[in-house]
This record gives sequence, structure tokens and C-alpha cells, in this order.
Amino acid sequence: MSLDDLRLAQQQPIRVVYPKFEKLMAARILALAFLLLTLAACDATVHQETQRTTRFGPVIGTQEDALSVWRGIPFAQPPIGALRWRAPIAPLPWTQTLTALEDAPACFQRGFFQGDNDDAFSGAEDCLYLNIWAPTQTASDQALPVMVWIHGGANTLGSAATYNPSHLVSEQSVIVVTIAYRLASFGWFRHPSLRAGPTTAMDDSGNFGTLDTIAALRFVQDNIAEFGGDPSNVTIFGESAGGHNVAALLASPLADGLFQKAIIQSGIVSVASLSEAESDYPSDGVSGTISSQEILYQLLINDGIAEDLVAAKRHLANLTSSEIAGYLRAQTPANLLQAEQAAKPRKVGMTRVFPDGVVVRSDGIVGALKDPARTKVPVLVGTNRDETKLFNAMDPHLVEWGQPDGLWSFIDRMPLTIKNPNYYEAMSEYGSDFWKLRATDDVARSLTQSEQTVFAYRFDWDELPTIQDLDYADLLGAGHAMELLFLFPAAMEQTLVSKFVIGDGAESADRLSQQMRNYWAAFAYTGNPNLGLPAPQPTWPVWQAADNVERFLVLDSDQDQGIVSSTAALTLNGLLAKLEQDPRFDLMGRCQALYGLTYRNGDGIDPAAWQTFAAGQCLDRDYQTVTQLLERQQF
Repeated sequence: MSLDDLRLAQQQPIRVVYPKFEKLMAARILALAFLLLTLAACDATVHQETQRTTRFGPVIGTQEDALSVWRGIPFAQPPIGALRWRAPIAPLPWTQTLTALEDAPACFQRGFFQGDNDDAFSGAEDCLYLNIWAPTQTASDQALPVMVWIHGGANTLGSAATYNPSHLVSEQSVIVVTIAYRLASFGWFRHPSLRAGPTTAMDDSGNFGTLDTIAALRFVQDNIAEFGGDPSNVTIFGESAGGHNVAALLASPLADGLFQKAIIQSGIVSVASLSEAESDYPSDGVSGTISSQEILYQLLINDGIAEDLVAAKRHLANLTSSEIAGYLRAQTPANLLQAEQAAKPRKVGMTRVFPDGVVVRSDGIVGALKDPARTKVPVLVGTNRDETKLFNAMDPHLVEWGQPDGLWSFIDRMPLTIKNPNYYEAMSEYGSDFWKLRATDDVARSLTQSEQTVFAYRFDWDELPTIQDLDYADLLGAGHAMELLFLFPAAMEQTLVSKFVIGDGAESADRLSQQMRNYWAAFAYTGNPNLGLPAPQPTWPVWQAADNVERFLVLDSDQDQGIVSSTAALTLNGLLAKLEQDPRFDLMGRCQALYGLTYRNGDGIDPAAWQTFAAGQCLDRDYQTVTQLLERQQF
């Protein structure tokens, strides 16, 4: 599910305008957890020991502690000009040594992630670069497992440079590659005019961001041995949208053989609609996919060529496909994202891949996961217990925001009070359980159906501090992306993260962080998180579909339940039955909860469930209030 798919509606009147200062502060809090995952390379200098020769040319990097690091290595030509909305092409060879000391710009995106206003942008279209982190070693050392990280951010935000895998690399003796890929309408965009003229099936797919990840994996296959890595032992892993992209690679025939293991962290598996991607929105404006046609209309309006949609359609009727394609490619990146934002439909959530039948199978990710004929790789999959609390905490209708005092007075606004704790907990619980159902349990069932080995987890750590008399264990809990601090713990050494997130739980957090990195690395080495651990840890059970068997691992601190296995399993019918009887909601609250849970998830509840839920009493109700709330909470 997308980052804002799973909100339940508050049962009170709502305002029409979402205040910009609250959105900006929400962005700052969200960014805090990510932007401090990396430690900037200060005054990096060239180290001759890092000289390597790729198939495209020589590169040289730097050494940081016991690591060799190369930043900003191109794995494709810049996707600009005529190469915008084309499959990535291998980089042009170079002869002079490439000094790989600096991170490349992030792919072009809204600056909102950095706390800027809605009209700000950052990054560049020339962004297809990767970073390589390796233990310092001699050429005679044994080839190491390779872990390729795909960042999250709703496929509209984020950067490979955000993540510092130094602990994982140095402690576990693995090589980590962090990659970039095109975002938003640069990464996933289908328009018939772009298929005119000489194109390939990959060009026509619209899955350019997915193709970028495949190109990066091909670069790894061809070059990682030069950096000490084993191209026959590659694990892809990613979180949120990155997890979705990992799942898409499992469903891509073009990625077959490019990796041997996969880790999906909080990743959805629903896909975009091919028809909606190129069609006008319906009259009610509700669609789960951003339409290239609607973006084109908006561009014409923004450029002053057309006054409105009717005029835009009339103008396009007189243009050839090549003229339309030329007009689209002539647009500045900022113009495109401004038009995309203005043309966003009422239902859209995360940007998803297209089941085009070439890059991603026509039966989508779920169809691929269920197929026993597909190449089998071990999969590790999971979610966080309180996924949706991160987003609910940003909602001023659920949480009171205000000016803090004392130690935190340097922050303009921050959460002060949960307005209705019981309601907040209930909505977060169902949202997070629904997320787990779709992103863990259903995925694990599909994979076991195709006779694949699956290991599942739920991240439960919530030893957060109390700030301004607000217990952040209640506010955020084991929220979305929280596990990233444990896999990339450089951020825990930062003062703000330590105070804001870890608090007094640093010792137990460090232990859990170490255990998680041990599991992840063991999986990368062997395909089984139990094998080759440096010290005894609780056994991670293989997921099984049978009833009353241990099926997933709960990752928690030893101050709470610790790391334990669980027999619990979620089903849609079970969740609906629980919601139907939950005393924390009245009838209208239950109906609104169900509506909110299924509004933008892309693979929602079957219509028959609506007929039977609460004896059909949720049919024909007015959901305008909850719809407005859900739409205003988009970022």
C-alpha cells in the first residue's frame, strides 16, 4: 500500500484546507529519520588502493575507516533530451579515471521532502548513478555477497545517497550497492505519442524506473567482481516503494538471473492500471493511476495554449503523435512535475509499476509470485507493527500540533497531544494490520503456493522517548520506516535522532540493531537468516500456510518481548470480522474505517464484502467527509 493509503476517517467535521505549516513540519519529521541515515563524507580524498577498472572505464574512490567507497558511478547514459522516457542505455566508455568521491544528484523530485514548499524542486534528470561500499580487502580475498539497496519514497521522492550502510558492510563483510532510479512521471509514464517512431518494447512499457533498477543490476553483474563482490550471490532489498520495486523485479522476466535473493520491507504488490494510465479521468475524478493524458492537458493549460480541458482536447486533436511527443520532451522537469501534481486524480497513492507484459508480467506482481514456473529465489518479507502511525501523526485532525518549549523550542511546530487516544490507536491498528495483510501475509501465501522459501517478520520496537509530555511510543510506535534506523544505524549516532527516536533505549536498540543486521547478512550469504550467524539468535521459522504453526519472527527489544516467533496470521475475513465487532467504533465509524482502509490501496476489498459487512448497512452511505480527509492527506 502507498504511504497514505491506509487512513481511517475521523468522525468529526473537517476543514477543507490542510495548513501548509503543518505539512511542512510533517515533512521535516519524516525527513529527519531519513536524511540522517547518512553521514556525509567530509573532505573525502582519493586513495590509490581503490583504483578499479569497470568495463566502461577506470574509477577511483576513497577509504573511510575500514571501508572502500565509490560514489557517483554511472550505470546508464543520462536520460535527458531524446532519452527521456526511453529504456536506459549503457554508459559511454571513458578513458580518464573517474574520481568517484561525491554523491550524484538525486533524481528530479519535489522539494517537499526537504521541507520546502509545494513549488520547490530538487535533483536532476541526469541521475542514474550508484554507490558501492566494500570492506577494504586485497584482490586475493574471497568474493563477497552483494546487497543492492533500492530506496523508498512512494516512487516520487528519495535518493541513494540517503543511506549509510557502513555498519552492515564492515561488520558483516558484505558489499552494499545503493542505486538511483527515475521517479514520478519520469520513471513511470505511458502515452501513445511516445510509441510513435522507432521504439523498442521496453521503451513502450512506460516502466522506466523499473528498467533503471534492471540496468543497475546488469552493471553489478558485469562489474562487481572488480570491487570484490560475487555476481552469483546478489540480494536485492528495499523498503516501502523500494520494497514494491523489489517485488516488481520478482515479476520481471528481464531481471531473471540478475539476483539470487530478495528482501521486501513494507512493500505493496498492487500495480497500476494500463488503461487508466493513458485515459481521461472519469467524471468523478477518482482513479488509482496518474494519467499521462491528463498531465498533457495540464501542460497545455499551464503554458497558456489552452484555457481549459475542453480547449486542450481540441488542440491535441490537431497535432500528430510526433508533435505531441516533441512537446512533451521539450518540457522542463519542473513543468512536468507541476503538471503532474495539478493533474493528480482523487484516488492516487504511491506510483506503481505497469503490468505491460514486457518489463512486468501482464498478470502483475501477484500473478508472478503465485507462478511455480517462475525462477525461484528465497524471499524475506515483512512490515512494521504500527506502519500507519507515522502518517496519522502528521494529521492535525488526529494530533494537536503547536509550538514546543524548552529543549525543543528551536522547532517551529511539533505534535503535542493525541486528540482521541482510543480512536487513534484503533485506526492505526487496522491500517497497519491491513498493510501487513497485503504486504506480508498475502505475499507469503502467494510465494508458498509457488513452492518458494519465505521468511517473514514484523518489526515491533517502540522504546521511544516522551517529548513535551507526549509518549512517542503511542504517537509513532513501530511506525513506517522505523526499521531502517536499525539496518543503517549510523543515524543512531546523531544527536537529534538519539533524542527524538531512541531516547533512553539506546542499549536495547543497539542490541536489536546488531541482531537484525546479523539476520539480513546471513540471508544474503545463504538464503536462510539462521545460517552462519556470528552468535546464537532465536530461530527464524520458515513461513508455513498450515494453521497454528510458527510462521514469522517478531523483532523487538529485550526490554519488551524480545525476538520471538509467532503463529498469528491475518486474513481479510478475519480483519473484517474483528472490525465489525470492535467496540471502539460505532456503526458509522466502522463503515468509515472500512472505506478508509480500501480507498486507495489498489487491490481493495471485493464488492461482495461490502454487501455482507455489517449486514450491508455500510452501503449507500455518505463518505464525502472521509474522502475529503483522505485526499487532503496526500503528500
